[in-house]
This record gives sequence, C-alpha cells and structure tokens, in this order.
Amino acid sequence: MNQKAAARIDRLMTEKEKVLYNVFYLILENDKSFWASDEKTYIVGQSNERLPMWIWMDKKAPESAYDEVETIVKEHLALNPGLKVTGDDDQMRKILDRVAKETGVSFERAVPMVIYRCDKVTNPKRASGHSIYSDESHKPILEQFITGMVSDLAHRPMAEKEAEGFADAVAGSKELLLWEDAGKVVSMAMVAHKTNTFARINTVYTDKQQRGKGYAGMLVGELTQKLLDEGFIPMLYTEQDNVCSNATYRRIGFKSCGELVTSKACI
Repeated sequence: MNQKAAARIDRLMTEKEKVLYNVFYLILENDKSFWASDEKTYIVGQSNERLPMWIWMDKKAPESAYDEVETIVKEHLALNPGLKVTGDDDQMRKILDRVAKETGVSFERAVPMVIYRCDKVTNPKRASGHSIYSDESHKPILEQFITGMVSDLAHRPMAEKEAEGFADAVAGSKELLLWEDAGKVVSMAMVAHKTNTFARINTVYTDKQQRGKGYAGMLVGELTQKLLDEGFIPMLYTEQDNVCSNATYRRIGFKSCGELVTSKACI
C-alpha cells in the first residue's frame, strides 16, 4: 500500500468520510492505480480506466480545486468514453455539468449507494441453521450463487469461466461464510477488504428459493460480530433502492454514514 497516500487520507478525511470513501484504501494497494491530490482539498483515485474514478472533496474546497478535478475528469474521459465517477452527488453534479458543457458528453446517475458501519450487533432475529466455512466441495454452489447475484445486481449473464474463477478464488477462504440449514447451503457473505481499522463486507446473497427466512440477516450478523471481536469496524455499501437489504442491515445494527452516487458518461 502507498503509505504516504494512506496517511493523506487519514489526515484530510473525517472518520465518517473514511467509511464513505473506504474504497480508496483498496485503490492504494494497486501499484498501477491513478492517484491525484492537492494535499488539502481533494483526492482522486482509480484502480484502472475500466473501474469508477472515486473523488473526495472537502466541503470548503475552493473553485481552483474544482477546476483541477474537472481537468482530471476530462483527461480520463478522453482515455475512456464510458468513464464512471463516484462521489458526493452535489459536488459531482457541479464538476460533471462543467465537463458536459465543455465536451458535449453527458453523465447518467445511477441509484445512490448507502454506506453503513456497525459498532454493535443488535439483531434479535433468529433463523434455523448455522454458519460454516466453505471448502472445495462448495464450489458448485458458489458458482450458482455468484451467477445469481450478478444477474440480480448487474442484470447480465456471467462471462465464460467467470463464476468458476470466483469459486476457485474464494472456496476455503476464512473471509467467506456460508449459512447452512438442514444440510443445505442457502446463503453467503464475505469480507472483501480489510484495512487496519475497517473491514468491508460484500457478496451477500441468498438462494432465491430460500429468501424471507432470515438467513442473510443471521449470516451477516455473525460475520459482523466476528469482525468486531477481531477489532475491526465492519462497513458495507448497498444500493438505496434495495429495500430488503437496507432493512436487514439496519436491523443487524448498521448505521448509515451517508450516500454516494456513481455517474457514467453516456457514449
């Protein structure tokens, strides 16, 4: 990890913003990632041109900072006409409206993401079954689950070998938990990334035939408690319109830290 850049995050951002922009820590682990900052009022990071560009700006950032970030966005838009930008909605509207005016490229806003953290598990709900770690025998169900999740969220089929690659990568990992009931695996959840302070949960999925039984809530609750016991602050991203997931996370004890929006250039 780029320790200098990590120190910049810790110095410039509030505790709440470190949760909102937690992906910055992951971006820092890629030696080929793009990184820019004026050391005072903005940070821009992007793992590669295909992934979203994340932008943090201080609430009191001057016009000169907006001008600099606008220039960065235009430069990367030239490299990728389908550029995605993630950040505070009001700030990104200001920047992207300027970019659109100068380039003629408009940006389409996605559904806002809600970002949560949990300091104490409060979930009183119980579901039958128990959590287990995966092993090699679970690869077929892991392929099935990731295929269903991508279909639900991205509305696309998996590319050839994509689901198999996921199962190969995570089977047996201690960062992945499964929920098993009566010998049947019904749900999964995993830790996508850890910093010294935070642990980000994602890939939460329950078999379509098994939903509504509380499995995901129990599984995420146990994973969250495990992380708390290890000294991490669990956090996660979810879409604002995913009503069931938001209700489940709040019931577990997750509290909203705010929202961010991803906008994509319209080709």
